[in-house]
Amino acid sequence: MQDRRTIHDSIYGSIELDESVSKIISTNEFQRLNTIKQLGFTYLVFPGATHSRFEHSLGTYYLAREASTRLGLGEEEVANVALAGLLHDIGHSPFSHSLEDAMTKIYGKDHLGVTIDIIEGRTPENEISDSIGDHKREIVKILKGEAGVLSRIISGNGDVDQIDYLARDSYYTGVALGAVDIPRILRVLSVENKEFCVELKGLPSIEGLMVARMLMYRTVYRHKTSLIVSSLANDALKSMEPEYDDFVQWNDCDFMAQLKFKNPTIYHIIKHRKIPKGVVVRRSESEFREIVEGLDGSIISNQYFKSPFKNEILNVLDNGEIKPITDFSSIMIFLERELEGMGLLVYNNDMEDHVKETLRKLDVPMQ
Repeated sequence: MQDRRTIHDSIYGSIELDESVSKIISTNEFQRLNTIKQLGFTYLVFPGATHSRFEHSLGTYYLAREASTRLGLGEEEVANVALAGLLHDIGHSPFSHSLEDAMTKIYGKDHLGVTIDIIEGRTPENEISDSIGDHKREIVKILKGEAGVLSRIISGNGDVDQIDYLARDSYYTGVALGAVDIPRILRVLSVENKEFCVELKGLPSIEGLMVARMLMYRTVYRHKTSLIVSSLANDALKSMEPEYDDFVQWNDCDFMAQLKFKNPTIYHIIKHRKIPKGVVVRRSESEFREIVEGLDGSIISNQYFKSPFKNEILNVLDNGEIKPITDFSSIMIFLERELEGMGLLVYNNDMEDHVKETLRKLDVPMQ
């Protein structure tokens, strides 16, 4: 019998890990996630938000295993989906999504691209690739969205990644708006004609999940203060341009250590929470870029945040027929409108009146 390890999780209680999973978790690449904050700079607003990508990855592993088992998948498929859940965020940069914009611009890869590099062993001193063994090819297919239902369990509206981060982020920030009925959602997932779907009786719990996501974006994920710091940190990373092989090994502390010497101004802002002011404008990206050009010299940073809305249509199983969720609920249409793109302008205090007056003249709503 394989040796088993039990890790106590704040959301699900005891999570059992077999020897092969324990080996993966012990690698340098996975342990790095212990020192990467799940919500980036959000801790500057919500002090409890210091939980890590390590915890979220374990939680996604647990839910992926539970969901795929309940769906009646084969033993090998369950193992592959669970490992994909475990490794789906292995390529996150320091401070998670907060630095992804700069990472993508510098290296041409988002966190999924880096994740694939790590899994396939294309990073320095790589330990994790060999630890994954024969599962590697299937895990990559799942994460790239090329494995049908298996991919859909991990990524898409109602996926286990989404379920875990909402429940976990709500718990650690203390914002109850992200509460999710996890047991009910797991019970109503189904596969019909090789399509991932939810039973009609489970529609309210899925609607609750989607609404919770929208409210968490409004309240937590797009809080203006943390976005301001994120914008400044992205600017700093772009100016630093570390070598890719170095950057993929950094955690939050490594980034801050480099920042201290290469951009002490932004380091001081983050460390001592001396955050400049900013304003959010809801405009298309092209319109936002025109606004930025018109304010040249008046702002110190800017960033555009694309809509986080996922376009995958969640299917509903109704008396043996598969139908899009929009046939039963208008909430998804509403959410697509609410989770729109938006731009952030950051400026020093002495420029606030000028920036806001300019935006008023352009008839641009501000937040």
